[in-house]
Amino acid sequence: MVEIRKIIDGFKHAFATEGVKLADNDIDLIRKLADYVVRRNMSVPAIMFLESVRPLNFISSQAMIFFKPILTNFFSRDEYDKLAIILEKREVVDLLINEIEKKSSK
Repeated sequence: MVEIRKIIDGFKHAFATEGVKLADNDIDLIRKLADYVVRRNMSVPAIMFLESVRPLNFISSQAMIFFKPILTNFFSRDEYDKLAIILEKREVVDLLINEIEKKSSK
């Protein structure tokens, strides 16, 4: 029964359109991801990817859970889990793109 509740709550969250309220540590995590992308000179491909998968951000965040064993080399497990939850929200994609653009223009 608990698993069904998680699935139902996930679908409610996937199609929600209300505004996003992020904590300071969430914004810091987004900035860390933007720094990581810019340091590796991947700004343009990352922005193109984010723009192309914008409608699928919930599915993309779920794919992050699948790739967790590989990608936790770059973030701690807690940060990675938090990032997957944050990226489910549609407005966060815009915030991440803006951070990457701001950091790459410096």
